[in-house]
Amino acid sequence: MDTQIWTLYLCFWLAVLGAVLGSFLDCAVSRWAEGRPPFRGRSRCGACGRVLGAGDLIPVFSFLLRRGRCRYCGERIPADCLAAELAGALALACAGRRFGFTPELGQWLAAAVLLLALSLADGFRRVLPDRLLVLLAANRAAWFFILGQGVREALDAAAACAVPAALLALVLLFERLSGRELMGGGDIKLLFVLALYLDWAELLLALLAACLLGLAWAALAGKRRGAAVPFGPFLAAGAMTAVCFGGPVLNWYFGLF
Repeated sequence: MDTQIWTLYLCFWLAVLGAVLGSFLDCAVSRWAEGRPPFRGRSRCGACGRVLGAGDLIPVFSFLLRRGRCRYCGERIPADCLAAELAGALALACAGRRFGFTPELGQWLAAAVLLLALSLADGFRRVLPDRLLVLLAANRAAWFFILGQGVREALDAAAACAVPAALLALVLLFERLSGRELMGGGDIKLLFVLALYLDWAELLLALLAACLLGLAWAALAGKRRGAAVPFGPFLAAGAMTAVCFGGPVLNWYFGLF
C-alpha cells in the first residue's frame, strides 16, 4: 500500500512537470517554426500581442478556465498548446508508473521530453530535426553507461535495428515502384534511434501502435485519403505506449506459442 501511495505521488508531480515542460516546448518550437529565437522574449497572445501574465500560463487550467480563448482579445488559443501540455503530463506520469523510483526513470523522462519536442517540430514544420535525434541517441548512450549495461543490451539494440532496416528496404522498394513518397526520411531515422531504447518486439509493437494511432487520428480529423500526415508524433506515442504498457501485451502474445 505504501508503495502504491508513493507511486501515485511520483506520478502526480511528474504529470505537473510534464505539463509545464509541454507548455514550454510548445512555445519554443512554435517560435522556431516561425523563424524566431525559441528561447527569447515573453509569452504573448498570437492575435493581439499582449504579454501574458502568470495567471494566463498555468498549464491546462488556464486553457480550460478561459475556454480556449485569450482573456484580452477573445481570440481562440491554438489547440496544440493544450495538446502539448496534456501529452507531456501523460508521458511523464506513465513513465513514473512504469519505472517508479529506479535509475531507468531518468533515462525515460529525458527520452519522453525529447520525443515531445520532436513531435511538436514534426507537427509545426513536417520535419524531425537531426539535432534532436542526435540528442535522443546521446541520451541513450549516456544511460547505457550510467546503468552499467553491457553486451546483452548492445546485442538487443543491434537486433532491434533490423526492424527499421527492413522497413527502409520496403519503403524504398514501394517508392521506386509507385513513384511517390511513402515515409519521410526523418521517420526512419527516428525508428533507428528508438531501436537503441527498445528491443525488436517492443519496436514492432511501437510501430503497430503508431500506425493505429495515426489512422485513428486521420479518421477523426477528417483527413482525405493520401493527405500528408506527420508520422513522428505517432511514432513517439507508440514508443511510449510500448515501453509503458507493452509488457503484458507481448507476454500474452508470445504465450500463445
